[in-house]
Amino acid sequence: MGTLRNQKMPALRNERGVAKHWPVASHRVDPDLKAIIERTAKRLDCSQAVALNLILAHIDLTVDGVPTWVEQEHPTEEAFPLDNIA
Repeated sequence: MGTLRNQKMPALRNERGVAKHWPVASHRVDPDLKAIIERTAKRLDCSQAVALNLILAHIDLTVDGVPTWVEQEHPTEEAFPLDNIA
């Protein structure tokens, strides 16, 4: 019998050297959102960088590069607001 680690799915990893020239994204994040990345990485047995890349790669974007859910939660303003017309 193998150890518990050997019974899990194999660790997700970037291919060697692939991220060497990738830019570093360093931003302050809500601690609860950071915990999501940490839990995902732990569950998938991968680094937090790989987990974040997986999460971001699965966000649906509009043609303009905005997440599809943004317009639902924050509708854009009308080009000519009717309330301001005299």
